[in-house]
Amino acid sequence: MADAEPVRLSSFDIRGLFGEFNHSLPLSDKSRITALIGPNGIGKTACLRLINALFRRQWSVFSTTAFEVIEYLFSDGTRVKIRHSGAEVVTDEVSISTGIIIETIRDGLIVDTWSPKFTEGSPSRMGRIENYLPFLTRTGARSWVHDMTRQIFNLQEVIESFGDQLPENILTSLNAKPSEILSSILVQIDCHLIETQRLLVFQTDETRRYGGSTSTLAISQKAQTLKSIISRELAMYASTSQSLDRSFPKRVIQQGPMQPTEDLKSSLIELDKLRSGLTEAGILDPETDDSLLPIEEPDPAIAAVLSVYVKDTRRKLNVLAILRARILLFIELIDSRFRPKAVVVDKNVGFSVRRETNIDVPLEKLSSGEQHQLVLFFELLFELKSNSLILIDEPELSLHVAWQKQFIPDLQRIIDLNAFDVLLATHSPQLIGKWEDLVVELGDVD
Repeated sequence: MADAEPVRLSSFDIRGLFGEFNHSLPLSDKSRITALIGPNGIGKTACLRLINALFRRQWSVFSTTAFEVIEYLFSDGTRVKIRHSGAEVVTDEVSISTGIIIETIRDGLIVDTWSPKFTEGSPSRMGRIENYLPFLTRTGARSWVHDMTRQIFNLQEVIESFGDQLPENILTSLNAKPSEILSSILVQIDCHLIETQRLLVFQTDETRRYGGSTSTLAISQKAQTLKSIISRELAMYASTSQSLDRSFPKRVIQQGPMQPTEDLKSSLIELDKLRSGLTEAGILDPETDDSLLPIEEPDPAIAAVLSVYVKDTRRKLNVLAILRARILLFIELIDSRFRPKAVVVDKNVGFSVRRETNIDVPLEKLSSGEQHQLVLFFELLFELKSNSLILIDEPELSLHVAWQKQFIPDLQRIIDLNAFDVLLATHSPQLIGKWEDLVVELGDVD
């Protein structure tokens, strides 16, 4: 039985945005890329944030944005409608209401209605959030200030911003968990909003507690992430190898009809190419994976061994095939932009950038445009779950014209390798160029 098609977001409609705008955004089903264009102030960024807010359960975004009604249409026909309740948002001693109502509609019938509400339990336990988030200082019954940024948070915003740093039992007692019906929809799509500040990543309170820097460059984190990814995949490769090696003698003895000599030769050549690709991608060490010597007409006993060897090695290397394809595309995309510099992938460091003179360039010394491109392509190739929805706000920032023209074609290559949907907002005619079929216009566009 064929697997069911994953549920995707088909369209986003909003009425009364900021009290004046109505927008309908159909997402491209075929190309999986949709580009929003429109004048400043018409709500492009707001639409991206409202889409992201639903899947990330950021209910405060809806509470603080002026709109009449929002409707999300999914590929299975399900609709999710969000509107303000019209009642005053009430904050009592232990809870805060978001003032929004969320309806789930199937076959024209409302099957679920839910309104998020956050609670922090009894007043006697009021201090517990600060115990886990020491960089926050309570300023009121339901308000905190961040010690470094001085940003003010209410309970709802604390949960949405720092929930991943709270123990599960505390988070469960605090969070406005969606109804089961709504949750069953939201878990099917992994949504990410990529904004211009993606180059800077705030570290955890643990770093700050021990006197470390309050922030670090995302690009440095990506290098460590790739190192971890390669290590994990090599562990799977080693596990597969050990399993096959244990049964290798038995399978040689039980070998049935062998491959013809010519097929065996071509298979060995194919394996050498696979190894070379994995070495080029920085996954395997060249000195530990030397290719076999050419064979002419092997002895039947040797042919039997080689036949099983070919099958086993293909299974082993195929474990690394997807990672290899992603790394090689990553190298190609970055090298085409960084000339005369080049990115070098190594399983021990993740990746580095090197000049033609073979001198490494510190990652933090790359230009903002180079860092944006490297971080963005890395995230799209290595950090997405299946069936993701990626929202990108003004990807043209810090990109010169040549990079803008190449952005959508390169994005399509990544999507071909790592299927996901993209909705981006842009002001750049160079970026959308000849891709008019991907464009959705908001307001009057000259």
